[in-house]
Amino acid sequence: MANLTIRNASKSDALGIALIHVAGWRAAYRDLMPQATIEAQTVDQRRGFWKGVLSSPGAGKVAVVEYEKAVIAFCSYGPTRDNDDPDAAEIYALYVEPSRWRQGWGRALCEHAAREAALREHRALSLWVLKENDPARRFYELVGYRADGAERTDTKLTGTPFDEIRYRKTIR
Repeated sequence: MANLTIRNASKSDALGIALIHVAGWRAAYRDLMPQATIEAQTVDQRRGFWKGVLSSPGAGKVAVVEYEKAVIAFCSYGPTRDNDDPDAAEIYALYVEPSRWRQGWGRALCEHAAREAALREHRALSLWVLKENDPARRFYELVGYRADGAERTDTKLTGTPFDEIRYRKTIR
């Protein structure tokens, strides 16, 4: 992974992150969500969202993978949003440009988020994954996460209900 840099994202990365987010969303969820829901995710909408995230102070962080001067992946993480696991940090989003899948970028970002969480004295790192997203679940299992039994139905993110399962990894 020569020429690889993982760094904190800045507001100027919003467009690159949005492009990856939309491309990743469309590739990963193609057969798992209604087509209208997938197409509703636009680069302009995501750019505005990420610009807002990157402009706001807070405990959440966004890291990007820069490879040969291009942003090709990102990970958003911070304190858990779950009330039942206060010692955990959480990965909120992890996306890699689909043409770069299976090249180690997602693993590198997961390791980065785990190191950052450990520095903040979290004992575990959790994340939510679409229950039917077998490729993502296999990836998280490969990098050491395990389903912890928590499940939920998300009705807010897209307006279309979808089932998620929580994965967790002890980090210290």
